[in-house]
Amino acid sequence: MMAKAKKTEKVNNGSSGIKMIFKYNLTKFIVPFIIVLLLGIGIFAFKEGFEVKQVTVEGSTHYTTDEITNYVLDSKLCRNTVFVYLKYNNKSIRDIPFVEQIDVKIVDRNTVKINVYEKYVAGCVYHLGNYLYFDNNGTIVEASKMKTENIPVVTGLTFTYFNLYEPLPVEDTAVFNNILTITKLLNKNSLTADIIYFDENYNVTLFFDEVRVSIGTDKNLDEKFSTLPLILPDLKGKKGVLHMENFSDTNGNVVFNIDTDTEVISDEEPQDTVGIILVE
Repeated sequence: MMAKAKKTEKVNNGSSGIKMIFKYNLTKFIVPFIIVLLLGIGIFAFKEGFEVKQVTVEGSTHYTTDEITNYVLDSKLCRNTVFVYLKYNNKSIRDIPFVEQIDVKIVDRNTVKINVYEKYVAGCVYHLGNYLYFDNNGTIVEASKMKTENIPVVTGLTFTYFNLYEPLPVEDTAVFNNILTITKLLNKNSLTADIIYFDENYNVTLFFDEVRVSIGTDKNLDEKFSTLPLILPDLKGKKGVLHMENFSDTNGNVVFNIDTDTEVISDEEPQDTVGIILVE
């Protein structure tokens, strides 16, 4: 009887050992599985919860919204607002032509706001195959082979060399104050000149397609520029010189000299517009 009891005890001990091994192996499998599952859920929630779904761009006139967005969010990781925050927190972007700096802010977990601060460009000069863009002090801020729309080309300035981020070496640097005044007045009156020309005495002529507007000196500039939007539409399709050198608030008449070598645009006789004397 004693022998049978011992034998039964051995069998029970063996069965318990198998159960312990099974539980250990099951635990060894389940715990990592649960950890991986939780990590996967966490990663999915992190990816979906902080995905960049909306981007707003403010202050950019030289580049489109898509161009700025693609430049800032330049990788797949940047489709996550947490990564964008870590990348651009307290850091501005400064290596884009015509841009002073770009600041990136996280509005909420799905929205990014990009503020673009552009370099002020008063005009440009064409030199040795490049357009040299300069600010109101005449300092060259960019050099490019591409011509940017709505920035006038300044001609009549003479110089033999240039250095990027240094002023254009012209004889009279006061001309840049005149250029700044002219560009501001153009913008104020919604005018876009193709060329700003200075003669040897720094008298100004503006080019609008085939119409050259002789502004002359810097006298009565406000009156001259505020009147141009009223006159230019009547000269569309014509080619010649509009003389406004003596225009003022007391002298409202201007003369338009039609170029004699131009082809006849229409069969109609040219008619004087109020305040404009057409001269062939």
